[in-house]
Amino acid sequence: MLLFTNPRLFAFNVFDIFNGNKKRKQLNDVKTIIDNTSAKYLHYKTNKYLSEVLNHACTTTPFYKKFAGTKNLEDWSVINKNIIKGNFNEFESYTYKNLKKITVKTSGSTGTPFILYQDVNKTNRNEADNLYFSQKAGYTIGNKLYYFRLWNAFHKKSFFAKWAQNIKPIDVFDLNNTYIEKLITDLKKNKSPKSWIGYASAFNQICKYLNNINSEPINCNIKSAIAISESLSPNTKKDLKKFFNVDTVSRYSNVENGIIAQQLPNNSYFEINTASYYVEVLELNSNMPVKLGEKGRIVITDLFNYCMPMIRYDTGDIGCMGHADDKLVLTQIEGRKIDSITNTEGEIISNNLLLLINKYHELNQCQLIQKTRREYVFKINIDGKFKNEKQFINEFKSHLGKNAIININYVKEIPLLASGKRRVMVNEYNKSLM
Repeated sequence: MLLFTNPRLFAFNVFDIFNGNKKRKQLNDVKTIIDNTSAKYLHYKTNKYLSEVLNHACTTTPFYKKFAGTKNLEDWSVINKNIIKGNFNEFESYTYKNLKKITVKTSGSTGTPFILYQDVNKTNRNEADNLYFSQKAGYTIGNKLYYFRLWNAFHKKSFFAKWAQNIKPIDVFDLNNTYIEKLITDLKKNKSPKSWIGYASAFNQICKYLNNINSEPINCNIKSAIAISESLSPNTKKDLKKFFNVDTVSRYSNVENGIIAQQLPNNSYFEINTASYYVEVLELNSNMPVKLGEKGRIVITDLFNYCMPMIRYDTGDIGCMGHADDKLVLTQIEGRKIDSITNTEGEIISNNLLLLINKYHELNQCQLIQKTRREYVFKINIDGKFKNEKQFINEFKSHLGKNAIININYVKEIPLLASGKRRVMVNEYNKSLM
């Protein structure tokens, strides 16, 4: 019966059985750790994984060798993207150099292109994390998954992968009123269970369109909606409930690690993924922990990437930690401060535009400044000559406008804000109008 009611769930289980139930074992481990109400068990399990990855890091990687014998995590240095980029080979574990590895590329909203490696066990753990937290939001394997993001900045999924995961990719740059109208029509026709995941700004754009046309609630059987990459506003969350009868949650994750925390339906705080990460919140100008309820830098230790261990990795995000349901949770995640940029027609474009620099990993830092309605400046920090400058300009013109005037300003450093963050999008044109 399962084969006919949910062939993708059946396929998932069959493939996993033939691969030694690796994903199922990972999923069961994640469930056991996070769902367990025993603080003693959580402490034991977390410390076991933490101790193992610390020992592995200091015995198999040149960078962490100096921490051999250092028992307390607080005595390990805090790292960031630039430290890893500047010492890339020293972060690789020699025991994994000749084993299969997966390359991940990201810039996020930091404007710092970045690549690293993950081992197979780490990618299996990420899949288990994704399935666990997606199920908590209401997702079921086999549901049609509408995925809203800047697809041009990522590797395209194969036809088989899209079928197996039942994914309908939607590029956020296609979300004009005509496209949204067609999307809503398609949603109404298809009453099968479906789920959404994507940028919060894409969800907001859809809700704005529906509000403008005074739409009635849409009966299209959306079971879950997960907002990623950007902060989800309370109004958008309220509108999604009104139009689609779905309780949308925010997910806190990054490309280089995975899912760090996620909201539960009807809760504002973020449940920490204690099964896969050790999370700290440190002072902005020191590596001392902040008090509960105080803002600080979110720093994580990845418990499962043995190919390139990431111990006390500064995510670049700001947050607060507190207690809820007898657990430590993230009560607030601010993320990075980014200005809104408009194209040459005056239309606000997605803050995720700079994800396009994933393709240009030779860049150290990048900042986009809008000077006038049509004039833009990219501040770029790079070692040596930027050989792909022409391609870079043409690619951004396709999004900012064919009549955009784009200049490149090469700099040695893009300065930090007082908060310790870099603004990667600055709109001087809007400020001048105001």
